[in-house]
Amino acid sequence: MWSILADLVVGIFDFVLDVLLFRGLRRKHGQRNRSVAEDTVEVARFDFVTLTFIALVSVGLMLILALGFDVPAGWSAGIGITVGAIWGLWRYAQLVRE
Repeated sequence: MWSILADLVVGIFDFVLDVLLFRGLRRKHGQRNRSVAEDTVEVARFDFVTLTFIALVSVGLMLILALGFDVPAGWSAGIGITVGAIWGLWRYAQLVRE
């Protein structure tokens, strides 16, 4: 019971830090100021929609490489994780520049 509550508190704290980091990066890059609510929605959409989609595509790529093209499991996992990480960083950079 306590671990669920602790995970919830840590998750909320992490989300608030993500929003503050996002606002700081936008301010540093000279982008227009938006309300906290708009930034919160953008970070939530990025966290839950964009990253979930990237993760699903990366897992699909791993499975296709491992099962379809007979690439060793370690290589397919490494390629999938690398593609997902680069794609996620690129999308986050785009979000900061908007």
